[in-house]
Amino acid sequence: MKFLHLLSNEANQSITFHCLSYQPYGTADSFSSSGHKENTRLRFRGWNKQMFEKDTLLEPHVLQDECKIQDGSWHQSSFLFHTQESSQLPIVDIQEFPTSELNGQRHIEIGPVCFL
Repeated sequence: MKFLHLLSNEANQSITFHCLSYQPYGTADSFSSSGHKENTRLRFRGWNKQMFEKDTLLEPHVLQDECKIQDGSWHQSSFLFHTQESSQLPIVDIQEFPTSELNGQRHIEIGPVCFL
């Protein structure tokens, strides 16, 4: 991995959440069913331990955000991580996963890292 980091100027990776009655990406203006603000934000830890999270310089690009649709069907939310510091990827941990709804299901698809 160190060799790839040394030879690369930038890198990107995608992560897709497949969800059924589950909302993975907490936003500041979202509310729970009890009316309290959601404090849970999805955070991604990179190879060099830096955190990718909403409202930071390392915010992932949200390509698709359908997991907020709660209609009993499968949906997906996709994130793209692009950085000009290649040592930040791959993503090695996903933190502060919100709990799923009753009968909710989820599946995470981690894409390969492309070093450029």
